[in-house]
Amino acid sequence: MYPVRESEEEYLYVVDENDEVLGRAARSKCHREGLIHRSVYVVVINSKGEIFLQKHSMRKELYPGYYACSATEHVKYGESYEEAAKREMREELGIEAPLKEICKFKCFSEEEREISVLYLCKHNGQIEPNAQEISEGEFLSTEDVREILRNGGRKIAYGSIIALREFLKYLENSPSEA
Repeated sequence: MYPVRESEEEYLYVVDENDEVLGRAARSKCHREGLIHRSVYVVVINSKGEIFLQKHSMRKELYPGYYACSATEHVKYGESYEEAAKREMREELGIEAPLKEICKFKCFSEEEREISVLYLCKHNGQIEPNAQEISEGEFLSTEDVREILRNGGRKIAYGSIIALREFLKYLENSPSEA
């Protein structure tokens, strides 16, 4: 495999811990040098209150074969958090639907250093997972998701663990959303 030249790569916002923009850098540089950048997480729920979890394809750079939120993505330089979330929903799930911003959180681990925004998407229609990105997906009850987070029944990407915990907290405070 040939290395990707930075000119062919996507560029991301480089931000500080308060999400103030410091500049931009290629995605590979952000990961290689531990630069803080922006990302989004989308949780899709259906009318039964079930959460759609995706399983990353084995082609993914980070967390191949791990489960994750319905859609996750970096925010490209020049786009807003919401634009990134809508783009990723179209690209990964084939969905165009309204989003509701839930919260902003930090996701700092050995693999990622991100300021992330979590969105809710209510959707009862067809989901068409992009096979390049997602190997499978399924709707699970909120109790099943709580149990997986508690007992580690599945390998879940680190940022999605944080996002799902934030989402479940949100549902506890806004039960009408489920």
